Amino acid sequence: MSAVLQCFAVTKKLYDLTQKDLDASREETIAEVEKLLLERESLLPEVVPPFSPEEEKMGKQMLVWNEAISEKLLLIKRLINKDINGLEKKKTTAKRYTNPYENMNFDGMFYDKRN
Repeated sequence: MSAVLQCFAVTKKLYDLTQKDLDASREETIAEVEKLLLERESLLPEVVPPFSPEEEKMGKQMLVWNEAISEKLLLIKRLINKDINGLEKKKTTAKRYTNPYENMNFDGMFYDKRN
């Protein structure tokens, strides 16, 4: 099997995987995406010209899929960052609840001069 055909197959798997909904099994999907990206990365140096007309057509299709894959991976990254920020916020809120006076800044003091 030619390197272009192998790369096409891996890119198709990657495209199909990224178009699925990620809510159910996000960790497994991310692990599979990483595996496919590493596999495709190892195949790319083997893809060298001259290309047949069929291989050129596959290459154009891979470019279209790659755009969609990149957009979906950016979305996944944003969702992960959102989850991380939410966890950090929960940790600080819980810490503030258990010890509300820990991070208080006393820049100055107010003295009431009554009588």
